[in-house]
Amino acid sequence: MELDIIGIVLKLWLLNTLMINCCSAAVPFKDHYKNLIGGQGLYNASDDVVILNATNIKTNIYGSTRSWLVEFYNSWCGFCYRFAPTWKALASDILSWNDIVVVAAIDCAEDDNNPICREYEIMHYPMLKYFSVNAHPPSLGLVIEKGDNIDSVKHNLINRLQTEQQEGRGSTWPNITPYRNVEITDIWRTTSNNVRYFFFIFENTDSHLGTEVILDLHRISSLQIRRVTSDNELLCVMNKVTKFPTLIAFGRNESQRVVNVRVSSREGVRRAIKDYVIARGVTIDETIGTTVTHDTVQNAENVQQTTIGEIVKSREEQEEQHSKKTHDYLYQLDLENALRYSMNNEISLTTSIDGEKMDALRKYLAILTAYFPLRRSNTYLEVIRDVVGSRTTMTGEEFSQLAKTTEEEMSPVYSAPAHQWIGCKGSTNSYRGYPCGLWTMFHMLTVNFALEPNKVPQTDFLQDPAAVLRAMHGYIGTFFGCADCAVHFVGMADKNKIFDTRTRDEAVLWLWRAHNEVNARLSGDATEDPKHKKIQYPAAEHCPTCKYVNGSWNEEEVLQYLRTKYSYSSIKYDGISNYDSDVSTINVGNGSRVRLERLAKEKHTTAFGWDLNVFDISICVVLYVTSAAILVLVCIKFAVKRSKKKSHISLLPKV
Repeated sequence: MELDIIGIVLKLWLLNTLMINCCSAAVPFKDHYKNLIGGQGLYNASDDVVILNATNIKTNIYGSTRSWLVEFYNSWCGFCYRFAPTWKALASDILSWNDIVVVAAIDCAEDDNNPICREYEIMHYPMLKYFSVNAHPPSLGLVIEKGDNIDSVKHNLINRLQTEQQEGRGSTWPNITPYRNVEITDIWRTTSNNVRYFFFIFENTDSHLGTEVILDLHRISSLQIRRVTSDNELLCVMNKVTKFPTLIAFGRNESQRVVNVRVSSREGVRRAIKDYVIARGVTIDETIGTTVTHDTVQNAENVQQTTIGEIVKSREEQEEQHSKKTHDYLYQLDLENALRYSMNNEISLTTSIDGEKMDALRKYLAILTAYFPLRRSNTYLEVIRDVVGSRTTMTGEEFSQLAKTTEEEMSPVYSAPAHQWIGCKGSTNSYRGYPCGLWTMFHMLTVNFALEPNKVPQTDFLQDPAAVLRAMHGYIGTFFGCADCAVHFVGMADKNKIFDTRTRDEAVLWLWRAHNEVNARLSGDATEDPKHKKIQYPAAEHCPTCKYVNGSWNEEEVLQYLRTKYSYSSIKYDGISNYDSDVSTINVGNGSRVRLERLAKEKHTTAFGWDLNVFDISICVVLYVTSAAILVLVCIKFAVKRSKKKSHISLLPKV
């Protein structure tokens, strides 16, 4: 009874402390877990994409004479991986525009960059943001739609640049707004003396061709190019333009000429202009409009410069180290890495957590608190759950501070400070990792929810057989950073009636089927790790009885396989030092032998047999010292009073 009272008092004290800390100014937190998903992300020094990070992003995009188009991405996000070639191609395609707009990227998967991504209100990946010339805080940039290919991204950017110029920004740029004057005979009055030829590109109103050519060739000082849109009917009639595009050239002291454009494309128009002026003796640098040298980016020393040889060597070393087969095991490090990234990096990106988002977060925390196997007790999760439960709304920043402050107060929460994937390790850092870890974590939760229904007091939510699936559905739809992945999962979940599961075992099988459906969709996709193919699992080598002779699934055996693989007793502790293990074997399917390790129950027991951990003992010490100090103060107070009383008596006259 006394121990229960002590435990309640301690939890209330910690809960109050954390609520005060989270609602006040941010408490400095030393992050011991850098480079959760390390490496250079999806881009490196050989690309035409400028790599930004937490230390150089603001010094570059703010107060710049150029505008910036920044991709905020996450290196584990499948859609980001598929989008990376488009982003690289865009950067190369418009490299000659880099005195006007710089194409850059920042990896939000890096722990150091995560606060920046939250500050810039990155709600999903990838997100493109445009920063105007001479932008200043608190500007967070304008969202630019990604589109489906390089042309759609480029055209969205061009639309933005045209708007910028129409609003008075970009005064040093070449004029990309449509020419509106009806007179073209007086164009030389306002033209620089360096300009020898003036070109008009007549095009349809929805065309981006003219702007692209203008920006491609804007560095050639002897040329000036303007665009005329088809809605300028008077100018089109005066110049007898009836088809689009049409290219008309003017030279000083020369009459206008219609220039033949063999191919009506950006490259075709550009080639026609160059050929026209070269034929008239004007020398043009052939590299202009195709490629230019990189400009030096401020604080570029913060970006790691890696040669191709070093990259290849590093990958070969990684593959050699990973050549040891990881088999079909469940690893504690994978589970904890997924939890840690979710708590510290992903949920915090949500600007405001309220309503349905708050409901999704509470369900997620309820499942984690009840069934996640943190080896150093689940008080960390309990405290976060209780704080969130006491609030109707909170910001992502407040949640981040709550998670980090709680982790700091109760350190160590996790089994190992170093982040490394074991079963979810990819052949390179851009493969597998967190998405694999999240799948693994939810498989583990569904299985142990089914195996241990009475592990914790059953609230109304935990009595629902689909509780884990509801928590997963809410989390993926609300907080998962890869927007494309989340849309696919939620759509599949609704189609397959995720909430119609009637038993906990049905929930286990539902998630298995869903995972295989995703594997089938992504098999052969650009995001697939070539060293870890997307298969229909379990493989025959891991569960030979999981399929009938005709190739269909034996779901009873599959269920047994899942219950075995993802149970607490199957967790392996590779990469974690100072743990106890009790290795045993059990049967899977038709006698297949699988080595399993028992979950080590780590207890710090005092001489009195109390189950107190280091945190509990430290609190007791604090209470002891505080109580002793109060007792000393009371004794001093009584001693002072007694001394005053004696002094008063001594002053009275003797009778």
